Amino acid sequence: RAMMETLRIRPDMEVVDNSGRRVGTVNGMIDDLILLARSGSFGDLHHCVPLERVESIDDNRVRLGQPFFPERRRHPR
Repeated sequence: RAMMETLRIRPDMEVVDNSGRRVGTVNGMIDDLILLARSGSFGDLHHCVPLERVESIDDNRVRLGQPFFPERRRHPR
């Protein structure tokens, strides 16, 4: 399933949590992490969402299966 989901997630897709609250926009994927576009972040830290938290994907939206608690990681590039 994880590989299928990765192929369906594209930059600029909206990301919402399980309550429908918008949490960000997909910037890209690295391994099993969804990188969210930075807005107001400092340095080279990105908010990340592990792929395992994705509940569903529809037209232009990634829906998480739980509330969003961001993880911050250094961009590996």
